[in-house]
Amino acid sequence: MPAPRPAVGEPAARTTGPRERPDDAPTARWRRGALATYFVALMVTDFLMLTGTARVVLTLLAGVIAVLLFAAAAFGAVRRRAAGAGRGWEKLAYLPVLDAVAQVAVTGQLHHTTMLLITLLGIGGAVPERRTAVRAGALGITGWVVAVASQEQLRTPELGFYAGQLVMAGLLGCILHEATRRRQRDLQVARDQVATVLQRFEKLFHASPAGVGIADEHGVFVAVNPAFCELVGMPADELVGASSHAYVDPAAEIDPVGRQLRCVRPDGEIRWAWLTVGRTEVPDSADAKEWMLVHLHDITDRHLAERAVRESDRLLAAVSAASRRIRTGEDARDTIITAINELAESDFITLLEPEPYDLVVTGGVGAQVLGTRVPKDGTSMIANVYRTCEPVFLADPADDPRVSPQLIKLVKGRSMLWQPVIVAGETVAILVVGWRQRVTSVSDVRARAVALLADETALALDHERLLRRLEQMAYTDTLTGLSNRRAWQSRLTEQFGAALADERPLVVAIIDLDHFKRYNDTHGHLAGDDLLIAAAGAFRGELRAGDLIARWGGEEFVVALPDCGDADAVVILDRLRTATPGAETCSIGYAVWTGAETYEQLLERADSALYAAKSAGRNLVRGALTPAVTPYKIGV
Repeated sequence: MPAPRPAVGEPAARTTGPRERPDDAPTARWRRGALATYFVALMVTDFLMLTGTARVVLTLLAGVIAVLLFAAAAFGAVRRRAAGAGRGWEKLAYLPVLDAVAQVAVTGQLHHTTMLLITLLGIGGAVPERRTAVRAGALGITGWVVAVASQEQLRTPELGFYAGQLVMAGLLGCILHEATRRRQRDLQVARDQVATVLQRFEKLFHASPAGVGIADEHGVFVAVNPAFCELVGMPADELVGASSHAYVDPAAEIDPVGRQLRCVRPDGEIRWAWLTVGRTEVPDSADAKEWMLVHLHDITDRHLAERAVRESDRLLAAVSAASRRIRTGEDARDTIITAINELAESDFITLLEPEPYDLVVTGGVGAQVLGTRVPKDGTSMIANVYRTCEPVFLADPADDPRVSPQLIKLVKGRSMLWQPVIVAGETVAILVVGWRQRVTSVSDVRARAVALLADETALALDHERLLRRLEQMAYTDTLTGLSNRRAWQSRLTEQFGAALADERPLVVAIIDLDHFKRYNDTHGHLAGDDLLIAAAGAFRGELRAGDLIARWGGEEFVVALPDCGDADAVVILDRLRTATPGAETCSIGYAVWTGAETYEQLLERADSALYAAKSAGRNLVRGALTPAVTPYKIGV
């Protein structure tokens, strides 16, 4: 199994060089426990094989040694942590030596020297501390010599043999002890090197600016570094033990190049990362396990920069398209609204334009509100933005009293932006941009797109207004505001076609202000202009809806009365005559279109009728004579 690792964020133990394993290491405890078990077996053997005093003494001695060794195995670590002494339990190595010497001294039999030989070899291999091992060996040999010297029955012919064996056992124990120490030193150097490498790896692991996670063969994270935690917005204690499948699909083939990954943090923030995955075999006690190294590099800034470039390109294309439509005279409203909708990633957009008293929805996408009216002088957010010329964004418009609950319900908006369209410091329209999912803020790109396209909207509306103004100037008399002769000719042609199609009569009249030249000479040309303006307004006020009036030239006006016969024409035209402003009068001549005569012939007959009215004393209405040709019957 892999060696225990520090928790994430915990520094590895500092190493300063080769060192021996501590006295309370698992190997030392196991050694003492195994030796204690041996002395239990020896105690039983002594009890069964010996008799008399030897049985009692040696059995008790073996039992005491077994108890002490079991205690050393069980409590050695506790004592070391409490005392901090080091190798106090190593002194238990003297006990087996004493027991082996006692075997010879108490039994009085030289062949028990074999136990001392075995003990010396065991001490050489089992006791890591050199001083303790040498002292224990010396104590054993000295004790044996004292026992032999003090007991005559031990001085047998076999004494020399056992003495030689004892010396050889001592030498062999020294060799075994030194070999064991050298092996332990080599192992300790290797362990320290591994610990140093591990410490360096952990430092690199935790200091890495890229997120790194290690997952086991089950896809469960066993370690993550701080950069990984920061990127995904989760602490290490939640990630360690969690599945890595949220980042890596175990069934998918690993792309060595990597791929882009969208990370949604618990706080809702979105981060972008470049994900690369490496798999490697980790040796285990039974077989090799395949672990994964999950590498996340934060590319949020790069992603946002690339996205800004793409959106800038889209914005430029949208502005270019709107500009082309404006230059060709087309209505650019739909193009601009669609572009704003795409660039702002919104769900609905409406365009409101001002009328005398209201702001009216004239275009939009995503909401069926076309034609909706909002009072200019109201307290709504739309009216407020119209007056202040300042944009407003609300993440939660439902909490603002200026936003109508009916509007929010109608468009189903969660977040909204009101953008004024300004021309020469005056608001000429309002763009309302909305999202049906809550948007905490409008990004720089979105805001810039809406603002820039609002400027394009202003340009388009101003261009349209200029075209309408030019068109109006081309077809409108600049003094009176009535249609001019060009507009009159165009619209009268339409009236001819309608009269033929519907088989309805059409009357054309010419109005001339009486003694206008004398009025001009008496009161001046400015007063004459004022009279013309007043007369035009008075005449227009007496006409029906659908009737046409235009300034023909000088003090003359022309009138077309569709769906009007001779008798009705006299009534209407007499109202115009009596409506002449001030003390001035006018003369009117009219003609009913026969359906066969031309435009010029009809006007000629009306002009003849006007001449007749003037000849009869002025301030009269006269109809034209019936033409000499056979009338054309409408519809035949």
